[in-house]
Amino acid sequence: STMGRRRSRGQAPSKPKPKLDTMFDCLFCQTGKAVEVKMVRLEQIGFLKCRVCGVSFQSRISYLSEAVDVYSDWVDETEEANYRKDTIVEEPEPKKRKLAAL
Repeated sequence: STMGRRRSRGQAPSKPKPKLDTMFDCLFCQTGKAVEVKMVRLEQIGFLKCRVCGVSFQSRISYLSEAVDVYSDWVDETEEANYRKDTIVEEPEPKKRKLAAL
């Protein structure tokens, strides 16, 4: 027997990771939890589609990206598009990604 040594305790169980949403509210048709995000990590692309109005979007992702990052890219891009539409556009630049429903 070991003299006066404390028994080692088992390792504390790791806390579960907080679950992040993959369903979001649609900016176009305002339906709650209608936008679904799919992450294709091998191709480094995040896809987003509203199952009500059908609007879709895609953006580049990294290994750190989560579904919410794809959604926030979409929000930013949509706001930017709306801002550009409201301001006077001299030379329309070619769109990189489609925002409108196909």
